[in-house]
Amino acid sequence: MSEAVEKLIQILEDDLQWHQSLAVVLENKLDAMRHYDMSRLEALAANERQLTEAICANEKKRRQVVRQATVEFFPRNNKPATARELAKALQERHGSQKATDKRQLPKENSAETAANRLLALSDMLNDVAEKVKRLNNVVSIASHKILGHFDNVFRIIAQSGRDIGLYGRSGKKSLLEQNCLVDALA
Repeated sequence: MSEAVEKLIQILEDDLQWHQSLAVVLENKLDAMRHYDMSRLEALAANERQLTEAICANEKKRRQVVRQATVEFFPRNNKPATARELAKALQERHGSQKATDKRQLPKENSAETAANRLLALSDMLNDVAEKVKRLNNVVSIASHKILGHFDNVFRIIAQSGRDIGLYGRSGKKSLLEQNCLVDALA
């Protein structure tokens, strides 16, 4: 089996694991938003950042390994090969090797097994990436709604531009010309 394909399988396994973790973080982030748990939300945002950085670094590795595998299996191809194309090429290469030496028992790491793993990982990664995309969209919409609500509250306070009629300890009206958020909450 190809060394580049072995590396690619390992990279896809890592990527799948990180994307699954990211999906869990995003689900927990939505829950923290629902319960207005700011400390948990901050911790989850930091965790999300770390996972995103790891995924980006892994993506660079994946692109390099895909280029290597493309050169190995499709030397005339300028475009990076897909997982399906690589799996098909692996199976074809394995088929031609089988025909030349029929006495060999298939290894656990055979090209056919690698091709199947490559296809399965690719499909699972696509599913998890779609789930992450959907969750990210929901988090984004919820965040924009919350920010819009706060923007409206601050706009109402700023537009009033007059004293809201509070009296100080001396019994006299305050001399504030603008409302403060603290005054509005009181």
